[in-house]
Amino acid sequence: PPGVQADYIEDLIDAQKQQILTNVLGVAPTQTQSSPFEATDAKAFRVNRCASCTCGVPNANRIVGGTQVRTNKYPWIAQMLRGSTLFCGGTLINDRYVLTAAHCVYGMDMSQVTIRLLQYDRSSSQAGAVTRSVAFAHMHAAYDTDVLVNDIALLRLNAPVPLFDAMRPVCLPSSAQQRFDYKQAIVAGWGLSKEGGATSSVLQETVVPIITNAQCRATSYKSMIVDTMLCAGLVQTGGRDACQGDSGGPLIVPDRIFRLAGVVSFGYGCAKPNAPGVYTRVSSYLDWIAANTRDACYCNK
Repeated sequence: PPGVQADYIEDLIDAQKQQILTNVLGVAPTQTQSSPFEATDAKAFRVNRCASCTCGVPNANRIVGGTQVRTNKYPWIAQMLRGSTLFCGGTLINDRYVLTAAHCVYGMDMSQVTIRLLQYDRSSSQAGAVTRSVAFAHMHAAYDTDVLVNDIALLRLNAPVPLFDAMRPVCLPSSAQQRFDYKQAIVAGWGLSKEGGATSSVLQETVVPIITNAQCRATSYKSMIVDTMLCAGLVQTGGRDACQGDSGGPLIVPDRIFRLAGVVSFGYGCAKPNAPGVYTRVSSYLDWIAANTRDACYCNK
């Protein structure tokens, strides 16, 4: 794609400039002062920003803190369906790919799976709902079903999603260093409203605090929490959490716009004390995401 090619050419030109300066001056050029993320993260996360849109902008102006979500408030939230059965969630990150959990695609025949966007009420057919089939699923090669690390996968849609009007993808973390510790986050989905309950027909959301990994290792999970995981929930009391149908769905954090902090991965039960929800930490996988979505258009803002 043109954007990626331009980045590659820029890199070649920069390397040549450095070589010329070294030859002429006999010393390597001094680096200009830059932000700590510029040389590594921003450089590594080069994607094709060819879609004229702004990521992470909800379709409502305020956060509703509790039960029902307004119509298509979070347009990036995707349902993963087998027939009419919801089995996982996902998040649209550009015009071609939905990010979800590896355990949602592990051993799954993806030819039977459809992705649905812009349908907040599953019990009614909504005008404007977008449905796509899955061209292929790219599960992280190092996903481990025993210790649940690298629980992340990309779904390439069979056709691009038009990114205008009510349809926008979420924003990814700004860098690998963006950890979101102590932030209030939102987890949303159509999953079980309580442990052992039924899935909801209407998109639900709840606010959960993100805790540090050190705090999470002090809970019942102990050493199974690694750096590429993130925990969120009320440790002392429980009561707010993602449940089974929300697997693979988004944990988003308001940062002027909404950024995708986590992918719903696992938990002991639902909303239990001393067992916060565990998520795949998206900022740990920015290079992997960029490398595997080169044929997609990200929002240019």
